[in-house]
Amino acid sequence: MVCGALGVPVTQNILSTYPGLPHRMESIREKDGVLFVNDSKATNAEAAAPALAAFPKVRWIVGGQAKAETLGDTANHLDHVVKAYTIGEAGSMFARLLRDKGVEVEECETLENAVNRAAADSQPGETVLLSPASASFDQFRDFEARGDRFRELVEGL
Repeated sequence: MVCGALGVPVTQNILSTYPGLPHRMESIREKDGVLFVNDSKATNAEAAAPALAAFPKVRWIVGGQAKAETLGDTANHLDHVVKAYTIGEAGSMFARLLRDKGVEVEECETLENAVNRAAADSQPGETVLLSPASASFDQFRDFEARGDRFRELVEGL
């Protein structure tokens, strides 16, 4: 038995139901066999890469205000990406970089468009992942506002 703070036993059931931190690979909901995950805190490619690696079939919402003109570590996990949905001022840059790597891309401009398109395209067993690899300041006050908006949109599906 593993003990947590103050020697309180921690069981596997408790750990498996722990929702995690908001905006950090946060499972929002599953709808029709599709998982929706909010990783809005991933404001650069290195932060987005673990989320891409975590799911085998990803519909990736990416973009915002880029910190670099590169895919960085996310390039190592593009085989998990079924399709990318680009948003924000860096959307066309990400579209170009991803298409050059053979990834199917839809340029959506806004988070609302991307969520709606990704949800409509998704198949059971896939994950719609907001892990933007970019700052949010082009369309939102911060990554929390972007993640909260993602949550609202997903809950409204």
